[in-house]
Amino acid sequence: MNKLKVITILMTVIFLSFGLFSYSWGAGEEEILVGNIQDMSAGTAIWGQNDTNGILLAAEEINARGGILGKKIRVITYDTKGDPTEAINAYNRLVDLDKVVAVLGPPTSNVGIPLAPIAERKKVPVIGDFMDERATTHSGGVWNFMFLTEPSCSEQAEIAASYALKELKLSKFAVIYNKANSYSVNMAIPFMAYVIKHGGEILITETYLFGDTEFGAQCTKIKNANPEAVFVPGYVQDNALIAKQLRGIGVDVPIIGNNSWYVPLIELAGPAANNTYFPSNMATDIPRFQDFIKRYEKRFGMEPLIHALMGYDNMNILAEAIKKAGKLDPIAIKDAIEQTDHAGVMGRIKFNPQTHRPDRMPLIMLKIENEEFVTLGEYLPPLD
Repeated sequence: MNKLKVITILMTVIFLSFGLFSYSWGAGEEEILVGNIQDMSAGTAIWGQNDTNGILLAAEEINARGGILGKKIRVITYDTKGDPTEAINAYNRLVDLDKVVAVLGPPTSNVGIPLAPIAERKKVPVIGDFMDERATTHSGGVWNFMFLTEPSCSEQAEIAASYALKELKLSKFAVIYNKANSYSVNMAIPFMAYVIKHGGEILITETYLFGDTEFGAQCTKIKNANPEAVFVPGYVQDNALIAKQLRGIGVDVPIIGNNSWYVPLIELAGPAANNTYFPSNMATDIPRFQDFIKRYEKRFGMEPLIHALMGYDNMNILAEAIKKAGKLDPIAIKDAIEQTDHAGVMGRIKFNPQTHRPDRMPLIMLKIENEEFVTLGEYLPPLD
């Protein structure tokens, strides 16, 4: 090896060691690379597929209008299989190898929580729907690179509790939730706290684990407690099974649910879903949703679930932030995301800088009656 080659190799090592070689984030000259991490094949795959479709629809519409900063968006999707470790590996690959400017998804707290400190270190923002507050804040403040675009677990729980107390005039509740699911736990605890604070009673609390399908013992205890309503904040499959087993032993009181009582709950639970009240991010008879649904159905040939709206709004929020930042720098994009004031399909999304969550964003209360969804209107708890 001649002296010139030796010097060249040594200089390359030195430059790489000190990070003096620069890299243009969002790689291709004509593209902006955006990461997407979703469960595409495991237990919540229907959510991940809808979220991804919403993202792709928004990206296609943006590209059809000319893109952003003269570049087209390209979405790179990795399947998390519903596993936090897979999700972290996917995020690291998107950031370190693909060089994306930001990451969208996932809509699950069990993934969002462990992802938060990694995003803080890597400094590439994540916009998603991980509703557990620990995915966006910690004991020392806000996770700077994590953003939630819907009401958090506690906010959704308080909406459901307030509606049950103040509008339905219910006061005595049973609660059954998945104690291994951070989303479910952090819906149940704030619900119970709100009920007790506002003069109601929690007569009994029952729990279960991922994979459980038989809830007979818990349902019997709930029946014996004689509540006026039952709060069930699980994933859609669990909610359907619990509803069928409660109704099967004669528990006919109202069920108060979470936003996972939406499609495909009625298909899964049948008539057992009736007499259920829950907050939702969408309602098909409201005009702004009807327009989105038409475009989604035309593109994908199917009706969207709630998560499709989430993906769509999240992609548009990111696009606005990239445009505002004026460059493909993840930190500058993060700063622009913090200034978001977006009129989305789900509603107005404006982040509180101390939480990176929307401030007092209402949800739509729905009722299931005669195996159909009935819109009751937008709702927010009154300020104490």
